[in-house]
Amino acid sequence: MVPLEKESSKATDDFSKNKKKILIVDDDETILYILRRFFIGEGFEVFVAKDGLEAIERVREEKPALVLTDIKMPSFSGIDLIKFIRQNMKGIPIVAMTAYPHLYSEKKRGNEVEGYFVKPFDINEMLSSIEKIIGG
Repeated sequence: MVPLEKESSKATDDFSKNKKKILIVDDDETILYILRRFFIGEGFEVFVAKDGLEAIERVREEKPALVLTDIKMPSFSGIDLIKFIRQNMKGIPIVAMTAYPHLYSEKKRGNEVEGYFVKPFDINEMLSSIEKIIGG
């Protein structure tokens, strides 16, 4: 039997780890590589997906603290992914990124996402925003 103190500290450690778990979704492998390396270097546990359908599987498996998704992707877009998460997996913060801001204007996105970045973006600004959103 584990003493209560150790159990309690383990639960806190697990929660802290989960708070730094993010899923990055983009069809551009270079973007995935750069963001994955950067966020791992900042102490995050990072998972990646190349499209919205793969992202849904990863969200279900990994239960990330945040999803960072591109908007324009083939087949199942970031917009489709955001709608799916909002309807079926409530409570997961989402940060969107795009090189095509006209596709996901402020009017279209409303309050669907907690953060929004236009490519090219300042990666340190993105880090700061994500840390504020997940409380890190």
